[in-house]
Amino acid sequence: MSAMAWRRKSPANWPPFADRSGRFEPRATADDIFHCFRLILGRLPNAEEWRGHAAQVGEELDGIVASYVNSLEFGNRGLQRTDHMRDLVLAALPGFQIYLAADDAAVGRHVRDDNYERDVTAAVRRLLRPGMGVVDLGANIGYFSMLSAALVGPAGRVFAVEPNPRNARMIEASRRANGFANVLVMQIAAGVQAGLLVLHRSHSNGTTSPLTDDLNAMFGAETVPCLPVDAVLPPDQRIDFIKVDVEGAEYLALQGCERTIARWRPIIISEVSPGLMPGISGIDAPGYLTWLLRHGYTVSVIQPDGACGPASDAENVMKQYRSRGVDHVDIVAQPV
Repeated sequence: MSAMAWRRKSPANWPPFADRSGRFEPRATADDIFHCFRLILGRLPNAEEWRGHAAQVGEELDGIVASYVNSLEFGNRGLQRTDHMRDLVLAALPGFQIYLAADDAAVGRHVRDDNYERDVTAAVRRLLRPGMGVVDLGANIGYFSMLSAALVGPAGRVFAVEPNPRNARMIEASRRANGFANVLVMQIAAGVQAGLLVLHRSHSNGTTSPLTDDLNAMFGAETVPCLPVDAVLPPDQRIDFIKVDVEGAEYLALQGCERTIARWRPIIISEVSPGLMPGISGIDAPGYLTWLLRHGYTVSVIQPDGACGPASDAENVMKQYRSRGVDHVDIVAQPV
């Protein structure tokens, strides 16, 4: 049957069919916009909003349809609901629960098996007390943020600073699962000044780098906001403890905390990665350690049982690093 014959047999109130080419008018009509409400949003427009929406008549139809499909209102209808939690596990650990990805070989699997950074975990347990204010720079999926929240209790406060959007969502989910009202998630990269950085992911781990001058590469990059932590912490919030593990950017992250460090003199636990620091922070590991010493801190290497070794200078810390044959050591910096 031809298209014309089919049309003659159709009900009189059917809309016009496409021509033989299959094309239709690509510009939106008022009827198109009305039916976007009816079909996509599942309701009729009200008089107050119709004027603004009707102003789109004559615009490209594809763009208008996309705006309705991508709207919060359509999302709330749940017609395209996806199970975004299918690969997530809520693991129960001593004192708290935490969401993790079952296929995260970098962090999640070790957290699930309760053997993640046991030396640093033991040190954190020894150093934190109820009521303390904590900043977790490079919080990853939030293991140390949740541990800190459990240790400092409701009277304390934990600021989880993490640029990776998926990690930040897991931290927030874990915060809710534990009922930790004392945790605030900050989805930013910690740095020296405000700006944009490029996020490079590897499982839950990742690094950041400055934006490239190549515009094509820039538009293809995943960018994250960078801010100095001094600028985002509540001005009168006492900070007693900072943990920083940002894959070689520790120096930059702590430079953005200098006001906080000078005012509150917090204990600092830091990862030191001599292979990464020069390329990311622009300073070598001995220079970073010397910077901490010049700020009135002693430094010591965390031992396998979590004990803080005797105070060392930069040279002795580097000797311990080389003797262990690992890619990093973790240190405790304590105010003099």
